Amino acid sequence: MLSFLDMVNHYLGYINVSVKIKNRIYVILGMLGDIYLFYIGIRYLQNGHPFWGLLILLIALALLYFEYLNTIYYFTDKKAPFDISPKIEKLLHIKPKEAELEDNKHHAMRGGRNIPANGYFDEKKILPGKLKSSAVETQNIQTLATRLQQNQLLAMDYSGLGEREIMEQTQKNGKPVYASGPGAMIPYFEMQSEGNQLVVYAGMNQAEKQRVGSVSTVGLQNVQDVRDQFELYLANATLVGGPFKVLGRTSLIEQPNDFQVAVQLAYKHSDDAASTGDTTVSSRRQRYDEPSAATSNDDEPMTRTSRYHH
Repeated sequence: MLSFLDMVNHYLGYINVSVKIKNRIYVILGMLGDIYLFYIGIRYLQNGHPFWGLLILLIALALLYFEYLNTIYYFTDKKAPFDISPKIEKLLHIKPKEAELEDNKHHAMRGGRNIPANGYFDEKKILPGKLKSSAVETQNIQTLATRLQQNQLLAMDYSGLGEREIMEQTQKNGKPVYASGPGAMIPYFEMQSEGNQLVVYAGMNQAEKQRVGSVSTVGLQNVQDVRDQFELYLANATLVGGPFKVLGRTSLIEQPNDFQVAVQLAYKHSDDAASTGDTTVSSRRQRYDEPSAATSNDDEPMTRTSRYHH
């Protein structure tokens, strides 16, 4: 019996199913194994071995309690009464799943980030942008989302969360939970100046790039006002949105929704490029030979906050 359960557990690792379904299968397998332990314990008692029989029965009862907790957790949206899991986590210094996910998120932000193919920009000089997309450009975004899913670059699994986790998250934040999770980085993107517009193209690669919109705002300002003072570069483009779940009266409701492209733009003062190209070795020496000379703030790129006070 135990060999059979071990074999099933081994082959489950090769099946690509959601985490919730796999955990439900493990709960069922655990019940079968627990029934087998009860059978062994009873057989020991019948054969005149009370010590081993009672010990095995006690272990089976303890496992039955945890099977009950897992059944409530993975098969219902309720909270099991008499749950001692928090006390065990505190005693053994085990972090709950929510804390582990939060730690993994912070770890990814510290050192596990994906750097876009077009380079790394200083985060202090990056502002969120907003795209204005026509009907054709919106359809191009939906086509891109389909291509990302076909190539397994966009997972629509609600970040592996089950119904209970999604419900708790919606109750806590009051916001919808998207099937795409935080979104997916677009493999190829670029920004071109076309007339008075900054047009963004995106796709699986350069050969498949399609127009997805034009930048309308940068930070809190109109893009035209920012272009008069700064040079803008497309730092990042991410596919976000799509279907989401919200909390209804008694259960979660999934709503259809279009995908969108979220962009971030890096900025640099327009005078920086010219001053960098005209700087010579002699001017550098002169600068360092005059330590008392003060540097004008107008020659430096504005920070994210100071730019709004000019």
